[in-house]
Parts: sequence; C-alpha cells; structure tokens
Amino acid sequence: MEPRKIIQFGNSSYVITLQQDWMKENNLDKGDKLNVTESGETLILSVANKEKTQKMAEISFDDIPLKLFNKELISYYLKNFKYIKIKSENAIEKLEQIRVLKDKLSSVEITEITEDYIMLKDLTSPEELDVKKLTIEIVNMGKILFTELKKSTEGKSKYFLITNLDKNINKLTFLAYKAINYNLDVWKNPAEVKDTHHLRMIISSLEAIGDIVKRIARYLKDDDETSKKFYRILDEIENYYDFVTGLIDPEIDLDENLKAYLDKKQSLLKSIDFAREDFNDNLNLYLVVSQLLKDILGKVDSLLLAVIDLKCK
Repeated sequence: MEPRKIIQFGNSSYVITLQQDWMKENNLDKGDKLNVTESGETLILSVANKEKTQKMAEISFDDIPLKLFNKELISYYLKNFKYIKIKSENAIEKLEQIRVLKDKLSSVEITEITEDYIMLKDLTSPEELDVKKLTIEIVNMGKILFTELKKSTEGKSKYFLITNLDKNINKLTFLAYKAINYNLDVWKNPAEVKDTHHLRMIISSLEAIGDIVKRIARYLKDDDETSKKFYRILDEIENYYDFVTGLIDPEIDLDENLKAYLDKKQSLLKSIDFAREDFNDNLNLYLVVSQLLKDILGKVDSLLLAVIDLKCK
C-alpha cells in the first residue's frame, strides 16, 4: 500500500485517507468501524467485527410471493446481515417495489443496482443499540398513539396519521430485535440472556398494542359524535397503559402495585361493558371497537407478565 498523507481536521485532529480497493476488498463503507492498535511508531488498522461486517445474504425476487419475500428480507435484517443481495432477471424493473420494502427498515440503503441484482446495505451498528432505551422510546411512542387517537385532525385523516406513527413503532421494534439478536450472539452470561428474552416479550406486546390502536383508528372518525363516546374509555385505557408501562422502571416496586393493577383492569372491563347502552343506534361499531379495546387489555396482561418475570429473575 502506498504512503498516505496526513490531513489536519479541525484544531486538534488529523485524518488519513484509505485506498478504495482496500475498502472494497473488506466490504467497508462510510460509517463502518476500524480498530486502531498502537505499537511504538506503528499504527495497525483492522476491521472491527469483521465476521459481522462481511455477513451477506442473497434473496431471489423472482417466483416468490411478495409477502414471503418481505418476510425473508426482514428476517435477514433482524439477523444483522450487513449486505442483502436481491437477485432478479430484471432487477431495475423491480427497483421501486424494493424501495418501498426497504423503507420499512431503519438505516438501510441501496448501494448497487445492476440488471441482475440490487444490493442493500444495513448502516446500523447493532453493538451500539441499547435495548432498554429503545423499549422506553416504544413506550413513549405508544403514549403518542393514544393521544392522537382521541384528537380531531385537520387535513389528512386520523387513520393516516396513526398509521405513520405505528410505522415508527415498527422501526424501533426492528432495531430492538436487531440489538437483542446481536446480544444473544455475544453474551455468555445466562442471566443476561434471560433478561433479553423478557425484554423481547415486552417489546412484542408494545408493538402489538400499536397495531390494535391503528385498527381502532379505522373506526373512529374525526368530529363524529358516536366515535367520541369512546374517548372517555380511551382516557382510562391510556392511564392504564401509563401505569403498567411505568412498572418497567426497575425502581418501581411490583408488590405495591399489583393490587392496583387488578383493580384498574376490572374497572376498565366494566366501563367497556357499561358503554354498550350508549351505542344502541350503532351496535356494530360498539361490538368491533369494544373487542379491540379488550384486545389491548390482553396485550397489557402479556406485557405485565414479562415485566414480572424480568423483575423476579
């Protein structure tokens, strides 16, 4: 390798450039990491997590249902494959479909387009992702979903807004799963693996709650008096969601709060059932939405069980 010139960067830093051939040979790009080892006057550069960096999957876009292809693509993404090569007899014609699918994933870019394949690169670094912080972000996004569900929106429909918020929850969920899969690969401590399993269950429940809220948004129309009859119950469910997700905090004592949890749940179930008399003129709407509200309560139950397991390890 030829000598490289040192370039000053700012007031106190210096950088050198790297040869493009060496970058390609090691499947490196902007944002990737190198280890720097000092040995006297020598600096040794080595690829960080080389095995992970070079991990590549191949998928055929031809002769496979789009839904199945999407599942396979997400599976490789969650397993932290750095590169995903999508092969097709006429890849350029499939480009727009692939763009739509890859936009569901965080930090995935198209790096190469040919007639035979399209190359995707995952720019995330799973070792830097914090599962617990991502869990709190998903919790907070869920709170926003409940708030927006009760609002009257101007311009675009409530369902459109809720759908886009739910997409953000899905992206955060995928990032959390990527971090979990990475941690399971590198952790040897059984206690850490157990914690990760319980966090996965918590995140799965939170993501499912977001999906149910999105389904409810299909039925609650803006400025519709019948729909507004559900808002009182939604207020109670939002408070219930805040209460249960607050138990994730390691500082909160479970024993002191479990009785309150049971009382709140029973009160909510009664509120949902008693609301039926307000919908005599639209019983179908009541039956659909009330069942979805009960589905949320079921997912909150799953969430609480995972929290109990996490805290009582």
